[in-house]
Amino acid sequence: MKRPTRAIVLAAGFGTRLLPLTLSRPKPLVPVWGKPVLQHVLELLRDWGVRDALVNLHHGAGAIVDHLRLNPIPGLRCSCSFEPGILGTGGALSRAGWFIDPRQPFWIMNADVLGDLPPDPLLHAFTAHQAIAALWLHPDRGPRTVETHGELITSFRSATPAAPGTATFCGLQLVSPRLLEFVPDSGFVTLVEAYEAALKRGERVAGVTVEGAYWSDIGTPDDYRAAHRETLDRALRGERGSRFAPQRPPARRPGLTGFVAAGKGCAIAPGARVHDSVLWENVTVRKSARIAGAIVGDGVIVNGRVTNMALRADRIDEPSLRDVLTALGWSAEATTVLPLPPRGSARTFTRLRAGPNSAVLIRYSLERPENGLYAGHAAFLRRQGMRVPRVLLNRPDANLCVMEDVGETSLQDRVPAMSDRERLAVYNDVLDDVAVLHGRATRAARRVGLTLCEPFTRRLYDWEQSLFFDEFVGRHLRPTPALAAAVRHELRRLIPALLRTPQTLVHRDLQSSNILLGPAGLALIDFQGMRFGAPAYDLASLLCDPYVRLPANLRETLLGRYAAQVSGGSNVIETFWQAAVERLVQALGAFGRLGAKADTRSFLRYISPAVSELRAAAARVGGLSCLVEMLGTYDGKEELR
Repeated sequence: MKRPTRAIVLAAGFGTRLLPLTLSRPKPLVPVWGKPVLQHVLELLRDWGVRDALVNLHHGAGAIVDHLRLNPIPGLRCSCSFEPGILGTGGALSRAGWFIDPRQPFWIMNADVLGDLPPDPLLHAFTAHQAIAALWLHPDRGPRTVETHGELITSFRSATPAAPGTATFCGLQLVSPRLLEFVPDSGFVTLVEAYEAALKRGERVAGVTVEGAYWSDIGTPDDYRAAHRETLDRALRGERGSRFAPQRPPARRPGLTGFVAAGKGCAIAPGARVHDSVLWENVTVRKSARIAGAIVGDGVIVNGRVTNMALRADRIDEPSLRDVLTALGWSAEATTVLPLPPRGSARTFTRLRAGPNSAVLIRYSLERPENGLYAGHAAFLRRQGMRVPRVLLNRPDANLCVMEDVGETSLQDRVPAMSDRERLAVYNDVLDDVAVLHGRATRAARRVGLTLCEPFTRRLYDWEQSLFFDEFVGRHLRPTPALAAAVRHELRRLIPALLRTPQTLVHRDLQSSNILLGPAGLALIDFQGMRFGAPAYDLASLLCDPYVRLPANLRETLLGRYAAQVSGGSNVIETFWQAAVERLVQALGAFGRLGAKADTRSFLRYISPAVSELRAAAARVGGLSCLVEMLGTYDGKEELR
């Protein structure tokens, strides 16, 4: 079969999963080893014999057109098709009807994937099966929702994704012009929908896996960084994927470890430390810089520590950010934006740095109404003498606020390296604020009628226990129905004791990750879920914490201090272990839910310590033998290692 000379490159997406990087560059122009992904795609197609390419555009269209104009690829003519409204991958094909030769097949390829493979297997399958299309599939990576029989696709929506025999459609396909018969003339439609319509009419769609091929979807920041590491490793081994990496290994310098992909105009000062990171263009790295596992955008000047991302505020197309900087009186040109990793809630956190000034921008969704309470709670708790960040800017109309930057090191980070004496001192310090919360702040909240989340009731405890069964037990244990029912009965018997104890304000999530240790001392964060409940719930969050796992003797010492410090503290201690079971049940439910998501999968690593803590707490309570039996079946195979 003669090799096709035309290709359509799909570049009209928003790049949502790669936010906020795509507020600075459209996703097709995100560089891999200094060259935009779109250019890698076009060069691959040119090497296959393509001479005319049509690139569809929407988000960032102007920047992409400028890049194509200023960086022509010898031997390849590029045209553009702008979509005022997103049409979907099938709609893009319909709009490109003028470009398609009705007598010849053509390639379609996504502009946000890296693919290194020979075209011949797809050409052969297309001809051998007289198919309307031949799609490149990967048998191991991605969501694996495609089912095949031999080399023919039978379903794009497997009922058992990732099961043996399923595969992922890689975004590259060889297509017959006849596919246009299955694409509506207008409206949003995907190519998968067009293929499904063709299959119903008896057409054949081939699905081809290619031995030794390399594919990477750079959809998320983690995927993007991983693509650099993988392609460099493949280049060193002489495997496919090496076309994207430097032709020779980057020169080693003291302080540069792992991979360091630095674009044009980057300057890294001696003494700086950079590890497994991507630097776009014209990045200046000062000797004080410590960059690890990060993506640094165009023109950023790095003076201190950077993890995750760093972007220049004036390069980000986002009006709300400009409004925030204007309200703070900060210059966008002098402000570095450092998005923080996801924390498992419907909020995003961004550190803003401008010279000596630093603050944290919190954006939130009201999908959970408690998110809108954060700023008001912060002001209230500070008035009671508790150590929480100051509110610098509150814009409830825009669902955002700006808080004082109290540092980025948590108690969780520090505890492993602390001596027993240091641990005792810092936890005593935390208990001082807990005493205020359970005493003075509780009385003040009742007096002023502070707006709070729903108090702990039987309904809320039932919800926590249901979360445990749905998200942890169902995903990781799968007990017999009889054992699960027995465990439910045991857990429900704990609730009356927690409801009988005098109710105080509780933080709700008082674990080590929500206690920051900055230059000015400790600060509590994430208190937006504050409500009335059993005070022992807070103590259990703090002292039976899967993130750090305190020694039993230290826990007993701290419980004794709380009992002596707080009015009625001895009565609180009587329900401590019941509260610990309830809290750990809630934590395991949350870890199971978060661990099932790609961007928060790291929470899986806390399941084993949480299971151990829960078994120990259940033994202290007694009457929970079925729970202990069920937890004993957990083998930890699904955790991250």
